[in-house]
Amino acid sequence: MAISDVLVIGAGPFGLSISTHLRNRGVEHTIVGRPMNTWRAHMPLGLFLKSEPHGSVISAPARGYDLATYSRLHGFDDYVDRVGPLSLDRFLGYSDWFIDQLVPDIQDLTVTSVTPDHGGFKVEFAEEAPAFVRQVIVATGVLPYAYVPDELSGLPSDLMTHSAVHDRLDNFGGKRVAVIGAGQSALQTAALLHEQGAEVQVIARRQQLRWEEAVAPELRLLDYVMSPPTKLCEGWGCVFLISPDAFRLLPPSVRANKALNTLGPKGAWWLRDRVEGVLDVLTGHGLRSAEPHGSGVQLHLDGPERSTVEADHVIAGTGFRINVSRLSFLSEEILAGLATRVNCPVVNRAGESSVPGLYFAGAHTMASHGPGVRFIAGTHYTAAQLARSVARRARGRTGQGRPAGAGDWPQSLADATEAVA
Repeated sequence: MAISDVLVIGAGPFGLSISTHLRNRGVEHTIVGRPMNTWRAHMPLGLFLKSEPHGSVISAPARGYDLATYSRLHGFDDYVDRVGPLSLDRFLGYSDWFIDQLVPDIQDLTVTSVTPDHGGFKVEFAEEAPAFVRQVIVATGVLPYAYVPDELSGLPSDLMTHSAVHDRLDNFGGKRVAVIGAGQSALQTAALLHEQGAEVQVIARRQQLRWEEAVAPELRLLDYVMSPPTKLCEGWGCVFLISPDAFRLLPPSVRANKALNTLGPKGAWWLRDRVEGVLDVLTGHGLRSAEPHGSGVQLHLDGPERSTVEADHVIAGTGFRINVSRLSFLSEEILAGLATRVNCPVVNRAGESSVPGLYFAGAHTMASHGPGVRFIAGTHYTAAQLARSVARRARGRTGQGRPAGAGDWPQSLADATEAVA
């Protein structure tokens, strides 16, 4: 059985960022997964990111690996840090460039089992022989946690899907589609469906839709004092939401509430004109039941009056609900040893769980690190801390100082620009 010091499971923004920080510290590791799979295969063409461009940058230990640099090197003169939005196509191009420069050795492997074994973990793969790994980092994103209301769960997949299964929506042209939800995923999916020729009905339990406020194109000195900007949002409240160290100062019960109920559901400010006055939006109505009807679906709603909506297809834009027990590769022994809060693993400042050597990153850790880790911006506040802890454990095991090669990390793009300039 192969032996490895560190395994990073997941090659999305958090997995990529952690890998760059581990490499900077000279920590030998393996990163597995399909690069940016959630973004590439589970988000539709035409999508724009909700976060501002400056908040969509993946963390790296050195400067020069951000969207501004990528855009300059590739001749995209339209890039701005603020007042996006940033297209999915541009973001994926940036991600591919980031991977080529900093994380070129991702292995396309699927982890099927992680089990404690002699002070480390036995890891099994669908495509390769098992390996013994001393430290495991779970950075698998939110796809396993797609939430579908019980009222819709009995419908077949040809009549009902979650918004996260679609990489294109043009196949719904000419069809009646009901979109359930009031957050960015539901509202942008509905807008894209309408723009590609579908007849769209948005159904939301909320009494009215909520929208983010537009950001100012430029910041004044006073803005940094009165409403300090972060990579996630603006205002003093954002400081607690984006900084795990600040968030951990809150009482545990408050942390749990903030993790579950902050930063959503709202639509991005730039999406509002594509929804209000354009789409048929039914607010203040909850879903009572759903059933196949003819070749489509009949939805029974509760609201001021009971009503019925008929559609050819239903899309649940109902987001994700973290529940670590849904990670099928974690063994029962690991799940039994995990301390959890609101179904999230409880982790320390570095992301290490109650199972020694098992780390979590991203949305898994929101109950401990705050809701900011649900977003790309969270990579800037967690990846370095996690890599530092992993490196410390590796040094403690070997009894050595900083590993060889740790000083080889490039401090600028000087060596990389020739290939793309």
